[in-house]
Amino acid sequence: MNTIHLTRVAQLGWAVLLLLSLQLARAGNQSEGTNSAPAYSFEQSFDSGRFETTATSGVLFSPIGPSRMRPTIDYTVSGMQFGYMLGGIQGSGWLRGSFELAGEGFGSRIFNGTGSYIAGGTLWLRYNFVPPNSPRLVPYFQAGFGAVATDISPEIVGQSFNFNIDGSAGLRYFFSRDFCVNLEFRFQHISNANMAPRNLGINAAGPMLGVSYFF
Repeated sequence: MNTIHLTRVAQLGWAVLLLLSLQLARAGNQSEGTNSAPAYSFEQSFDSGRFETTATSGVLFSPIGPSRMRPTIDYTVSGMQFGYMLGGIQGSGWLRGSFELAGEGFGSRIFNGTGSYIAGGTLWLRYNFVPPNSPRLVPYFQAGFGAVATDISPEIVGQSFNFNIDGSAGLRYFFSRDFCVNLEFRFQHISNANMAPRNLGINAAGPMLGVSYFF
């Protein structure tokens, strides 16, 4: 039953994001075809003061790394991000890029293990690598922290209120000036920072897929 549920959730998430990507790509191509401005340049998306909104979906699996007797907690993740470019593109060579601050709200459904949900928010600091003459591919690395609420057993997380520490590495592909698809591998740690007698915590990791619009 868990496998069937996971398969259906994954298929639905990927299908929705694929359809959204196709629609955005069509809209972007139409707008570029009617725009008299000569050059296509996704680098403008990383100018200082620009914004980004992103829909994400993925699956995280736990435990990852040293188990310390941690039980299995596998869950889906769906979220919305809102980002702001800090300072524009700087540097040279392959380290050339732009810092971005982003907030994310997310919800998770546990499909394998104790509990049924995880919900919370994360504040991300992201670095987008924008090498010169990049063929629409932009790698990125991000780290973040936040807070969550969950009904996972107190024997694992100690209490319903917990903190999350996250990190991920990903790759963007721009199919028009303002739209891109993002694929990343994300790690998430959830624990209560020793605010409760029990603090076993969760270490989970897995793939995430997203669609972004820059404005």
